[in-house]
Amino acid sequence: MAVRKGLMAIAMLVALTIPARAEDLVVATAPPDALPTGSAPEQPSVAVSPLPQMPGSASPVRERLKPLRRAGMPTPKLLDLLSPERPPPPRRTLTLTIAGDLGLGGHMQPVRSDGAMKHGSFLPWSDLTTGLRPLIDGDLNFANLETAVTERNDLRPEAKTFNFRSHPAGVRHLVGLGINLLGTANNHAMDYGVSGAFETVDHLDRLLATSGLKAHAGLGRNRAEAGRPWLVEIRETTVAFSATGIVSGGFPHHRAGDNRPGQMAYQSAEDFAEVARRLAAAPATYRMLSVHQGIERQVQADATAIRKLRHEAVLGHGVDLVAAHHAHVVQGIELVQGKLIFYGLGNFMHPGMQNMASFGACQDYGLFARLHLASDATGHLRARAVEVIPLTDMHYRAKRLDASPAAERISILNYLAGGLDDASTGARGLRFAAQRDGSGLYCAAGASVEPGRIGALCRTWRGPDELTGAQRSRAQSSCGYVASQTVRAREQAPSQAAASPASAKGQRRVDATPVTVGAP
Repeated sequence: MAVRKGLMAIAMLVALTIPARAEDLVVATAPPDALPTGSAPEQPSVAVSPLPQMPGSASPVRERLKPLRRAGMPTPKLLDLLSPERPPPPRRTLTLTIAGDLGLGGHMQPVRSDGAMKHGSFLPWSDLTTGLRPLIDGDLNFANLETAVTERNDLRPEAKTFNFRSHPAGVRHLVGLGINLLGTANNHAMDYGVSGAFETVDHLDRLLATSGLKAHAGLGRNRAEAGRPWLVEIRETTVAFSATGIVSGGFPHHRAGDNRPGQMAYQSAEDFAEVARRLAAAPATYRMLSVHQGIERQVQADATAIRKLRHEAVLGHGVDLVAAHHAHVVQGIELVQGKLIFYGLGNFMHPGMQNMASFGACQDYGLFARLHLASDATGHLRARAVEVIPLTDMHYRAKRLDASPAAERISILNYLAGGLDDASTGARGLRFAAQRDGSGLYCAAGASVEPGRIGALCRTWRGPDELTGAQRSRAQSSCGYVASQTVRAREQAPSQAAASPASAKGQRRVDATPVTVGAP
């Protein structure tokens, strides 16, 4: 092999001495070494004598390389060979699953090591999670842990309407199922005050050392910890993971300070910018941001979310994936410059939440998503396929919705996608094709010829489902009127100056109302 490489180098030098057009600057390189150990490589016969460049004749370099090609040797462009850049990295794949709000106990219920309590009723861990077990199959599996984690029943609760706590044994059970990324920046992380915050961080740190938990981002012992990105090494890929969330009005001390535990406040422009900036600076090939935000039970992303998540996090700082939650309902999904924003994942599994079944098809389900990523020519991971699975009974024994009603929720997702289309940025709502099992599938261009799981999923992909008139009518009746942002901007332009944002009747706008969050 060494002799062969030397011969090819001589051929390259000879070729460089002959006048040639720029597009003819190519050189042969040795083929992969397929010889058994100890074998002597054969020496190819290569003509390297000078050939004159005659008007209208073929390139002398190309003529000279014909014997190399006949010998089965690849002939890449010389300019590529001489480039200081390394060859493209080997292709990598990663499967990432994401879900919304997660907890293991009802309001003010005592914690137990063997199961969850809801309104005085007991449910063992395995019974609580049996419907979710088959879904959690990614390399990384994320959920928003919306609870304090403690073994104690004597901690003093904050003066709130709802207070949630979960036993660390329950979190360990979830990690055993495969959940290994936890977001902890949300309005229930400090339901049991500073003592509960310290306990939560301590217990999750122990799980890092003793179980399969890989990162818990958002809640920290101080501002530096709360805003830091976690780096996760998996399948030859470095994933950076950060989290930020709403700080409830009246609880400014839940915002992290230099010497105070808490989280980075979503409402604070300073905090959000710092989290996004630090995440962008992390030495990673993929960046994920968990955001607890939104208007409860509102299915359309509000202007604040679009500005912060799309324009600031993704377009401004290059975040690859935003997983948002809090509204208890599913909002639309967006693809912009190859990056994904889930504006609202709804509830995942939380005994402290109400039964959403009575709120209609637009609000009665949660969403479990599976992202199939693969590296492009630059080595950057991109979503090549996305599966979405509607959930039901998230307040008790969460499970996937039956096929027929699940397919109807996929059509609702496609309807909501229309509200995210924006010609000015190239953003578009992600639309899916309903599968036989009721899940939704999106495939990127060319995914059908991908190897492995991506290609198997997308082999019969023919594009997303078109909404029928009946589906659109039902979705509009349940969700309200949805128009693209381009259309909304045109409709609202005459009255925009006089209009003031208002939350829907009976809803709490917790992400955009003026809230004093306190000094860090």
